[in-house]
Amino acid sequence: MKLFLKTFLYTFLIVTLLIGGAGLYAWKRATGYLDAPIAAEGGIKRVTIEKGSTFKQIASNLEAEGLVRDRLVFDLYGRFIGAGTNIKAGVYELDLAWTPRDLLEKLQSGGLVPQIKITIPEGYNRWQIADLLSEAKLVDRSRFLDKVDREDLEGRLFPDTYWIKVGAPLNEVVGVLTKRFDEVFEETLRGAPGENEIRSNPDERRRMLIIASLVEKEAQSDKDRGLIARVFFNRIAKGMKLETDPTCVYSARNYKEVPHPRFCKDKDNAYSTYVIPGLPPTAIANPGRESLDATLRPTSTGNAASLLYFVAKRDGTGEHYFSATWEEHDAAVDRYLRGKP
Repeated sequence: MKLFLKTFLYTFLIVTLLIGGAGLYAWKRATGYLDAPIAAEGGIKRVTIEKGSTFKQIASNLEAEGLVRDRLVFDLYGRFIGAGTNIKAGVYELDLAWTPRDLLEKLQSGGLVPQIKITIPEGYNRWQIADLLSEAKLVDRSRFLDKVDREDLEGRLFPDTYWIKVGAPLNEVVGVLTKRFDEVFEETLRGAPGENEIRSNPDERRRMLIIASLVEKEAQSDKDRGLIARVFFNRIAKGMKLETDPTCVYSARNYKEVPHPRFCKDKDNAYSTYVIPGLPPTAIANPGRESLDATLRPTSTGNAASLLYFVAKRDGTGEHYFSATWEEHDAAVDRYLRGKP
């Protein structure tokens, strides 16, 4: 009997110590994880929470994104505080300096700002971008257009894919687009001919941007961009009108129309390069990287310096035929547009 009691007490003591040790380990593991930054190096991570996701699915997604290192503790603590019932679907930016405890609280409280994905195609103008952003409920259309007009932003609303915070003020939305333009323009400008002049002269920078917008609207093939830019520079140097159709439909009334010579006869159209000499008053679209690069580095090889005309081949390649004389250009128009041999 004494031996049995002695064995029981000994066993009980060991079990108690084990249980106590396990409890202490679990407590240290939980607090050590829940109160440490998600990532020591910090940063921002974008994640998507799908509509109808359960807490288990959300936790699994966060783990796959590298945001949850201890899934067991995250799950247990999340369920303990009732996380999951208030989490809304959306795209969120998460600060990696947060702790898992912070993250769970913000997911519950809705303290994370959802974002909307928006893609602006190359060559869109102010009205097309206004339509796109207002349909996504990111801006008030009239206020956006007023700001673009007041601050001369046409051409600087860089075409790209963005994640923009829901409810962001107008200045922030526009700032996202113009900041990206500044970044790309700086990258393309480095080492370009005339770099110093463009940097020091705002008028020259604006001139280059207007030409880049014309290149964007005319070019369908990257192969042609440098040559199209060269034609524009050649015509400007000779004092010739640019006569580019896309300028004829650049207006709040006609921006949805397909460019066509029938729109180019209006003598009151301040943008029609069939009417006005030189460049239009502003850019007529927002050029992408390739058109900016082509304008800063127009083709200079072969007979590029003599080219004054181009016409779309309309053969499915998106390419143009380039000519140095009116006679050659007229023959090309016959061949490619009028179907004459």
